[in-house]
Amino acid sequence: MKKGFVSVIIPVYKTEQYLKECMDSVLVQDYPYIEIILVDDGSPDNCPLLCDEYAAKYENVQAVHQKNCGLGLSRNAGMRAASGEYIFFLDSDDCIDGKKAISRLVECAESRQADIVVGGFRRFNDKMASKVNVHHLRGGNYTKTVDFRFKGFYMYGHLAYNWGKLYRRSFLEENGLKCRAYPFTQDKAHNMACLACQPVYAFIDESVYLYRVNEESVTFRYKENLMPVWVAIAEDFRAFLRKRGIKNTYGDLMAFHIFFGSFFLVKQELQYKKHGIRESVRVLKKYRRYPFARRAMAALAKGKYVDQIDALSWKIVIRIASILFVLHLYLPFVAGIALLRKLQIDEKITKARYKS
Repeated sequence: MKKGFVSVIIPVYKTEQYLKECMDSVLVQDYPYIEIILVDDGSPDNCPLLCDEYAAKYENVQAVHQKNCGLGLSRNAGMRAASGEYIFFLDSDDCIDGKKAISRLVECAESRQADIVVGGFRRFNDKMASKVNVHHLRGGNYTKTVDFRFKGFYMYGHLAYNWGKLYRRSFLEENGLKCRAYPFTQDKAHNMACLACQPVYAFIDESVYLYRVNEESVTFRYKENLMPVWVAIAEDFRAFLRKRGIKNTYGDLMAFHIFFGSFFLVKQELQYKKHGIRESVRVLKKYRRYPFARRAMAALAKGKYVDQIDALSWKIVIRIASILFVLHLYLPFVAGIALLRKLQIDEKITKARYKS
């Protein structure tokens, strides 16, 4: 393993129209020690051929082909093929932001002896590129707090993504931290496990990643299995902690995960299938049948974990919504979310995260 060597892992599936732009953003990096691993996840288009063409043209590019098994397992295949000291995950419809991005990440990792370096990112598509979404996080003892976990995974979300980060490969391997095979939200599940293994975090304010706003991606589709997968992520994380004998239960991570699941379930019904209020109420009642969901919402309704986060607005929202859920007051719960959507509060919150 060469000191400072970076393995850029790019799972590829049905993104032939974006792959060149993605690859160009890696090939232009000014950091000299980079290998690129293209993992063709059984793509039915011309992506397998394009991967082979890049591997034939560039000595630092290799192509891995496999049957379709999803994003998480494709990243694992890339890690098995990696030889770098560091891992950088890049989705094949996204780009690295600027030719100095990898250099800055490595410099930060080396100077801070960090296991995970988190950078800012920008959203983009063919028509626009946003301002920088900064992380508002800091290192040191603060990374052990409930507020850090809430802001990192839920309020701002930077800890929840695999992309936009530099991982020390030895940290991932020594802790057996592989990506999961969930059909969505794989990144959050992986990074929750990473956090439980107490990495040294470091942060840079600059944008290192361009996230494409692609309405055809999994992120923007209606998810029939959202509820069982969402609960399974929390249950599997609890099993991970118990298996590893990790004494800190990280109950806040699981409780807040369940809480935001209730929001996403209602928002999905209101937004994608236009089922409206009645179907949203039905979904919440079904969500409550899961013992894990009942326990988590009950804990938040009593103020557990909530008093350890700094954001007053979120303290109020979480307490009120959790109490409504516990008291079976699903109609006002749903009406509240519908009102927030009508007032475009969620969009305003998202836009407020971006600044130049």
